[in-house]
Amino acid sequence: MAFEGDSTVRVPTKRKILISGGLAVGGPQTHVTILCETLKSKGADVTIAAPATNWDALSLNALRSIGIRIIVPPFGFGRLSFIGKAVSIWGWPLLMSKSFDVVYCIGEGRMHLVAKRYCVSGGHCIYHEIVDCPLRESIGHRVAAGMSEIIGNSNEVTRKLKTLLPEIPVKTIPFLTSREASDAEMFRVRESQSRDLNVAFLGRLVEHKRPAQLIDFWSDHENRNVLGLSKLHFYGGDCGSGYKDVLVQKVKHSGLTDRVSFHGEYNHAQLSQVLENVDLVVLPSLVEGLPLVLVEAMARGIPVVATSAGGTAELGSDNEDVIVTEGTDWSVFEVGLLKMMSMIRSEKIDCKRLQKWTEDRYGFASVSKQWESALLNTRSFFGRKQNF
Repeated sequence: MAFEGDSTVRVPTKRKILISGGLAVGGPQTHVTILCETLKSKGADVTIAAPATNWDALSLNALRSIGIRIIVPPFGFGRLSFIGKAVSIWGWPLLMSKSFDVVYCIGEGRMHLVAKRYCVSGGHCIYHEIVDCPLRESIGHRVAAGMSEIIGNSNEVTRKLKTLLPEIPVKTIPFLTSREASDAEMFRVRESQSRDLNVAFLGRLVEHKRPAQLIDFWSDHENRNVLGLSKLHFYGGDCGSGYKDVLVQKVKHSGLTDRVSFHGEYNHAQLSQVLENVDLVVLPSLVEGLPLVLVEAMARGIPVVATSAGGTAELGSDNEDVIVTEGTDWSVFEVGLLKMMSMIRSEKIDCKRLQKWTEDRYGFASVSKQWESALLNTRSFFGRKQNF
């Protein structure tokens, strides 16, 4: 098999790419969907092999309709996920051959070690760390150590990965978030001095993102001048864990049903509508990679307040219109949130400036080119001179 960078052989016109990893909703779904569409538009043959999914049928069928092959058993994540893994280990050899030029492994998972078997000799097995650098001797470390190249979602994660695995080339590429640039003309100055502010939490309802503490904050600070009568909106589900019910009961017991609302799950196609009347997006998470939802809000000129978990810290670099608080201390996050709400009411946020900052760093034009190079011209992108 011929690869780019070798002047003595012909470069293949159609690269075969296998995407390995559980098909989880949220940022990974947005990224994988746009990545598949992008690769397909460049003539690549793309297959997704996953042991589990919680995508809806509409999303899966949309990719199948453009020629993406998806191999996934009818089992989601959770207590039955072991069945999906067993079915995949048994079924993949019947449905796939060792014919892929690139095996792209997104997120931590033992099944990447199985997916590697389908890479051609001299091909590329790429691990994409989407949260934080794995701990030494962990499954993530074991998987990453067996790859030929590694991608980190943020510069900080990439720096750690280079220290952990200095013999493997590592590059930083953020998630894909959109197919096109946002229109700066869509932004408008909102009169915010005398009305409620709509504050949104978007994403999975899980404990480490601290939605419960946000509810407590609204209860404890409801009558403060800065918070005023602002409303807190939760968009997202709990993937069947039951945690949403706990949060709903917490709101009822706190007497906040008129101030705090739950809107359920949403997909990427609905995001513009969801964000249309949002003044601020918050994410007080303890653990993150580089949260797409924050980037997508900023691309629409909406300010954010977040803790500096994972790669989130980079969103505050030379950015006057967001607040990323140092570390994950809750009291520090509270101060940042109150400060931002005061800035919004004082009309100190420049929506167009924020949109330009985001587009320059995370816009489709630049990020999609990086992904095309990483998966279609892998050797030159990672600076390799010979096969690994």
